[in-house]
Amino acid sequence: MQMRPSLRFAVVLALLLGLLVPTTLVLLYDAQRTRRTALDDLRRDLARTTEVMALSLAEPVWQVSPDLAEPMIKAQFDDPRFVSVLVKEPATAEPFQRHSREQAPGEQDLTLAETRAVMRDGRQIASLTVEMSAAPLLEIKHAEMLRTLWRSIATLTFSLVLILAVMQRRVLRPMTQLTQAAEALAAGQLDKPLNLGGSDEIARVGTAMERMRRSLLEAFEALRLHANTLEDQVEQRTVELTSANDDLLQALGHLKTAQHELVESEKLASLGRLVAGVAHELNTPLGNSLTVVSSLEDRYRRLEEMLNSSTPMRRSLLEELVRDTRRGQDILQRNVQKAADLVRDFKQVAIDQTTDLRREFDLAQVVEDVLVMVEPSFKHTPYLIKEELSPGIMMNSYPGSLGQVLTNLLINALVHGFEGRESGEVKVRCERLSITEVELSISDNGIGMEESVRRRIFDPFFTTKLGTGGSGLGMHIVHNIVTHVLGGQIEVFSSPGSGARMVIRMPCVAPQRSTTSDALG
Repeated sequence: MQMRPSLRFAVVLALLLGLLVPTTLVLLYDAQRTRRTALDDLRRDLARTTEVMALSLAEPVWQVSPDLAEPMIKAQFDDPRFVSVLVKEPATAEPFQRHSREQAPGEQDLTLAETRAVMRDGRQIASLTVEMSAAPLLEIKHAEMLRTLWRSIATLTFSLVLILAVMQRRVLRPMTQLTQAAEALAAGQLDKPLNLGGSDEIARVGTAMERMRRSLLEAFEALRLHANTLEDQVEQRTVELTSANDDLLQALGHLKTAQHELVESEKLASLGRLVAGVAHELNTPLGNSLTVVSSLEDRYRRLEEMLNSSTPMRRSLLEELVRDTRRGQDILQRNVQKAADLVRDFKQVAIDQTTDLRREFDLAQVVEDVLVMVEPSFKHTPYLIKEELSPGIMMNSYPGSLGQVLTNLLINALVHGFEGRESGEVKVRCERLSITEVELSISDNGIGMEESVRRRIFDPFFTTKLGTGGSGLGMHIVHNIVTHVLGGQIEVFSSPGSGARMVIRMPCVAPQRSTTSDALG
């Protein structure tokens, strides 16, 4: 219902702006143009009139006959444009003739004046000054413009009334019906037909709305027919989705179980590599000890035979036996001590990695213990491990988790970093960054890795050794332990042919955690 007055207002405003504004602008332009034209015409008439009067007044001025000149001057004042005429002789102070009329206020801006010399026999006998005004002519023009304005207003009023009447009949009333029909459709009242009649644009809109009403009726009828079976279909789909969801939950459970088993197997494999390395290292000192024991046993058997047979014993033979015994004791002590150290270090590392207890430790000492366990894997290869460890960095963290990370990174460098290389070097370095933070880096001069590999190196089950023993969980476990257990972060820097560098930054005091399983993600 608000459309009708707003539309009427728009039409009225359009007519006012379309007729009054151009008419006003034209009238203003005509007023300015009329003013300029009147002044130009006045200037020409003033020059011509002044020249004629100067010639006509020459004889009366020469004869000093004001009475003869006065009728001639008064005759000019029949023209309303004349304002004043002044005739003055050079020798007298009083004017020869002066005639003027009173000017209206504001008329001075429209007044022009011109002075001419009155000549007689080539000699000036007087001066003539004439003033004329364009005000009378402009008043006539303004009256004509006012009449034009009133005619325009009358035309506008008549046009406005006629247009509003036509618009009321052909536009507003049909649009009101369309609005009511649209509101009825929006309210769901589809039983009221719409019939506007006619063949104009609004009538065609009404016909389209009527077709839409009928289409909606047919669509609703079809929906009512399908509504009876929709509930059964929804129930059937719900049962199917529930069954599929149960299958997905079961598969997810199997996947989590498999992932946990793979993680545990990866941890056991890491510990198995330590066991193999320690067993290999123990062979040397234990073998040396066994050789020394066998040698000493042989010497003592000879000594026992000499004692039993009452063979005389020379001093030199006894001294030689003492020297061999002392030498064997030294060798035996060194090898047994080395074996004991290996067993002690392995015991500490194994306890750390299996129980994963939190304790205080020296970072350099833990790294050295892990290197001792890993070094046998490098012993019979052309690859070396070098260390740059800053001593005295005390930490309160999880040495078992840290050892597992370091073991995985070193074995990863051995397996992947030096593939196809005849020599190589792994450098392990640790240093303090601040009072609360340390950095542990493992770098190699191996083959490096592509950017696509570097970006996915921590993804679970991602490996470049698929089908050749790689599980794809090693670096994933490393990332989870560093971020979740040790509370730090790990970054990988590598490019093809330039080796790889793993940088671990972690706090000296690890954050508290609930269970070890949290670290496995």
